[in-house]
Amino acid sequence: MRKTLYIIVTFTGLCLLQGFVFAQDAAAPVVTETEKKTPTVEELLSGAEKAIAKVKDYKGTMIKYERFGKDVEKAVMKFKFSRPFKVYIKFIRPHEGREAIYKAGWNDGEVRTHKGDFPDITLSLDPLGGTAMDENHHPITHFGLENTIKISGGNLRKAIKRGEGEFKVVDGGKMFRQAVWKIEARFPKGGYFTIAKDDETLWDISKRTGQDCYMIMYNNKDYDEPDDVDEGDKVFIPRYYGGRAEFVISKETNLPVKASTWDWAGRLYESYEYPKLILNPGLTSQDFNPDNKAYDF
Repeated sequence: MRKTLYIIVTFTGLCLLQGFVFAQDAAAPVVTETEKKTPTVEELLSGAEKAIAKVKDYKGTMIKYERFGKDVEKAVMKFKFSRPFKVYIKFIRPHEGREAIYKAGWNDGEVRTHKGDFPDITLSLDPLGGTAMDENHHPITHFGLENTIKISGGNLRKAIKRGEGEFKVVDGGKMFRQAVWKIEARFPKGGYFTIAKDDETLWDISKRTGQDCYMIMYNNKDYDEPDDVDEGDKVFIPRYYGGRAEFVISKETNLPVKASTWDWAGRLYESYEYPKLILNPGLTSQDFNPDNKAYDF
């Protein structure tokens, strides 16, 4: 703010500027580019996609909450991820000591795992099978920040394209010691029915419709397992991945640190948090080798 005092002395037919006094208040606080402009939903999604594309590998801790019936179950795990698709997971709780390794094109497409308690036998499991999917909304083949961004981004963009739902980007303050943006969204309830084909499971229907398998099962109460569906069944496909969502993105890395979804009844459906994330740590093949002496396979 500038304060200016002009002293003007007037004579006949002549105006004479006699004096000029200029004073300036203390300098205004510097406003950063981040503070000047709140990004749009699309800018945040595009930024996250570009950021993860530049990351070769990463490791950290994930906290997940997933609803199964009336209960929301919590799990804490350490993980490692590298391109091409390789994943190592170690449970902290529950199932302390449980480990799993999956690598695309390795072990006949099966996940190598051991449960961490007696009898602690190492097994190879179908990643989509009942044992591997127990207490999980998503298979290990969908693990990682890429899938978090894909699900959240697809849901948001679909609603924006259709011109329905409510969206807001707000400054999320700090989460896990990082400044963050938060996308808050609501989605209308609705969807459509599809007819199950011969030998189709909900996994097949998920692939055909583009909707997540467990989300389909969650909205079709007659099915307890993906292979419960019969030819000719009328299966409801929800249009959106939940009724409300929050997608929290780090201002520093442009990557998600938390993604949460609620169902249309307002109940938490799932939430994933990444409190500790190390980008490009330089993981090697030993990090995804069950014979690694640091592991207990």
